[in-house]
Amino acid sequence: MSGPQSTIRVAIVGGGIGAAALLRGLLRHSHIAADIYESRPAFKDEGHIIALTSAAEDILLKLDPSLDDCLSRAEAVYTSTEFRIASGPYAGQLVDSGSMQNYREKMVDPQKLLDELLRGTPPRMIHANSRISSITEVSGGGVVLNFVGGAQKKYDIVVGADGVFGSTREFVLGPDDPALRPQYTGVWRLPIKVPYKKALEFLGPEFLDSNRPCQTSWIGDGVFLQLDFMGLEKDVHIAAYAVNSGYSPEGWASLLTPEEFGAVFASVPLPVCRGIVNLIKSLYTVQIAGISYMQHKPARTYVTKNAALIDDAAHSVVLVQGMNALIALEEAYILSMLLGRISSRAAIPVALQAFDHVCRPRAEAAAHSTIQCGLVTIGKDQEVGLDPYLVGPRLQYHWHVIKDSKIEAQQAEAIRVMDQLMM
Repeated sequence: MSGPQSTIRVAIVGGGIGAAALLRGLLRHSHIAADIYESRPAFKDEGHIIALTSAAEDILLKLDPSLDDCLSRAEAVYTSTEFRIASGPYAGQLVDSGSMQNYREKMVDPQKLLDELLRGTPPRMIHANSRISSITEVSGGGVVLNFVGGAQKKYDIVVGADGVFGSTREFVLGPDDPALRPQYTGVWRLPIKVPYKKALEFLGPEFLDSNRPCQTSWIGDGVFLQLDFMGLEKDVHIAAYAVNSGYSPEGWASLLTPEEFGAVFASVPLPVCRGIVNLIKSLYTVQIAGISYMQHKPARTYVTKNAALIDDAAHSVVLVQGMNALIALEEAYILSMLLGRISSRAAIPVALQAFDHVCRPRAEAAAHSTIQCGLVTIGKDQEVGLDPYLVGPRLQYHWHVIKDSKIEAQQAEAIRVMDQLMM
C-alpha cells in the first residue's frame, strides 16, 4: 500500500513452528518490529515427526526466500507413507493409499525445523522464560502484555500461537464464549523418540533394515500406532493413540501401569505392533501417561481489532501426518503478508479482518477433516470400520481437503477483501 509507513509493533505469544514461521515472515518488512515470547525456559517442539508437502515447502519460501535450504539443514528426508490394518480379520493388510501417494513429502523432526526457523533471527526478538499473566487492551489503541513478575510491554498487535490452554484465546473470544475452553475427546496419545538400536532390538529389521525413510501406521480397534523411520542410526519416532473409556474427563492424562497399557493394545496381534508396545513398556516400567487429546469448538472469530489467533490457539487440527504444520504455515504467511501491506496503525483492524475471512474457514474445514481422519485411524468410523478397502477411500477424501493447499488463491482473496474494506 502507498504512503509512508508507521512502525507496527507485533508480539507473538508462543514458541512453536507456527509462531516462528510468522516471525520469519514479519522480519522481511522494515516497518514491523516483532518480538516472540515463550513461557518455557527454551523454545521446544517435542511433537510428532512432521511430513511436509511440496506446498508447505513453497510457503516456507514465500515467508522468507532465505529458508530455501532450511529443510536440508534440519535433516529432512523424503518419505513414503503407508497404512496397515492392525486388528480383526484384515490384520496386516495394506490400506490402498491411492491419491495419498500423489503428495511428495519430506519428513522432519519438529525441533530441528523450529531451530532452523529461529536461526539468524535477532536475539533481541527472542524471549524465552517469559510467562504472560494477562493481556489488556489500551483505550488509545494497542495492547499491553502483563508478565509474571510485574513487567509490562505495549504492542500494536498481539498474535496468539500459545497452544490449547494459552491466554490469548480468552483475550480474543472473551471469558464467556462457549468455544473458549477445549474439550476432552476421550483419546490419549503417547509420543516417544528412541535411539535406532533400541528400536531395532524390539521391532526387528522389517521396517528398520534399509536407509529408506518411511512413515508406517497401524489402524486398530480403538488404537493407532505410528512409526517414523528417518534412516539408519537416526532416532526412531513412535506415537501410540488409544480411546480411553475409563478416564476422568477433567484429567490431563490417562495414567496406566505397563500391564494396563499392554491390555489396551491386546487386540493388535502383529509382531511389529507387539514390539512397539513392548518397547514402550520397557521405557516406562512404573507408570505410562497418555496425554489427553484436546479439541476446540469452532470459534466465531480468530481476531479482534488488535489481536489474532493462529495454529492450535485458534483451532484443533490433528497432529498426525503434519497436518497442523501445513495450516499453521498458511496462516503465518497470510498474516505476515497482510501486515506487510499496511501503512498505518489505523489499517490494522482491516488486515486482521481479511486474515480471519480467509484463514478461519480453511482452518475449520481442515480441523473437521482431521477429526474425521482421526476416527478412521482409531477404527471408530462406523461406516468403514477396519475394512482396508473402505478405509483407503475415506482417508483419501479427507487428505484431499487438508493437503491441497491453495495459498495463491488465499493470498489473492485476502488482498481483495483488505482492499475492499479500505475503500
